[in-house]
Amino acid sequence: MGVVHLLVLFCTLVCPTCATAESTCSVKDCDEPDALSLLSYKHSLSSGLSGLQSFASFMADHGRTYRKGTAEFDMRRATYDQGLQKIRQQNNNPHRKWNAAVNHLADRTDGELAELRGLRAMARSGGEVAGNSLGQTSNVIVPKEKSWAHLRAAKADTNQLSCGSCWAVASATVLSTNAEIHGYDHAFSPQELVSCTPNPHKCGGDGGCKGSTVELAMEWALEKGLASEEDTPYEGRDTHCKKKRRTALLSHDDDHDDEGLFEDRIAVGFHPPKSQSSPGVALGMIGWERLPENKYEPLMLAVTQRGPVGISVAANAWHLYGDGVFDGCKRDAVINHAVTLIGFGKDENDTLFWHVKNSWGLHWGEKGNIRLLRHEGNKYCGTDHQPKVGTACKGGPATVPVCGMCGILYDSVVPHFRKRA
Repeated sequence: MGVVHLLVLFCTLVCPTCATAESTCSVKDCDEPDALSLLSYKHSLSSGLSGLQSFASFMADHGRTYRKGTAEFDMRRATYDQGLQKIRQQNNNPHRKWNAAVNHLADRTDGELAELRGLRAMARSGGEVAGNSLGQTSNVIVPKEKSWAHLRAAKADTNQLSCGSCWAVASATVLSTNAEIHGYDHAFSPQELVSCTPNPHKCGGDGGCKGSTVELAMEWALEKGLASEEDTPYEGRDTHCKKKRRTALLSHDDDHDDEGLFEDRIAVGFHPPKSQSSPGVALGMIGWERLPENKYEPLMLAVTQRGPVGISVAANAWHLYGDGVFDGCKRDAVINHAVTLIGFGKDENDTLFWHVKNSWGLHWGEKGNIRLLRHEGNKYCGTDHQPKVGTACKGGPATVPVCGMCGILYDSVVPHFRKRA
């Protein structure tokens, strides 16, 4: 890339209007930022000289060892250059709500990025379970903003590496944050979920690093308990399960299991433990809840009244996000990633947003987080035309409706803990 090209790209990135040329999860505590800094944080790579970073400089910064003259070097450099063009295109839009940025994912191929999106959300074919739930609550006034970003697990440096374990990492984060809210000092292990959670109905994958669901993770934690991060640290790969894996409600025997029973255990509504001797009860859990699909108010109530929520999103366009309120998803979206909703609010321009913790490390986005454009009500709806790619269980529907930016309203799960005395 020549000097003139670099200068043009610099002008475009820094001042678009003046340009005149053509998966260890490594859970570590970090310094506590205040709420304002979390929401107004501007990623240093989204502007200035870092946006002009040469491929050689990028390699040095991120420990890449591609040898010049090899096919891999050429492929990686071409991928990186394509990313720069996308960054330039986004940041050249004077009406943009978010900035794109160079980060550690800038040289990753589509296949490698897909490995980061291991969610297999539940495409519901049955009804709802009976009982009190957030989905049955209406006409409740919610605040204009809510943030759980101060919680220890919400601030942790969480990186799923190349394992498709977003579902497990998000589940462990949701459990840890909700436990903390209710007075429990638990940092739950995503690795146990990766290694142990059964997925007999092949809900979009074979489990572990090949994908599973937040619902199945919650059921495992409730009925089998869940080790601490210290006892079972994250490795970012499929490992041997330390516990007996078989769970009656989730397993099968030569495909002759009770399908109705399985549907009941993943249906919308509140799911209590099978008995008071279930291991999750000793951890403070009293159950978990799957919120109504594509409903705005129950999700708002859950994050306000309960705590952080495990949510499902379409994240194909996220990897170059730097800062701001992301609005880059179309109405039709393939749900393929699990993350943690840690709040909502509005920015200095009165733009409404959802505040989301991702699992790609603190150097991605706004210190590991992203803000998604929030539409009030059950709006911005489309269709997931490929649920078998990222959402369906075996025998599930061919298409499913999805609502909200990046389909955020489609599949949401929150644990219930009792308050510690």
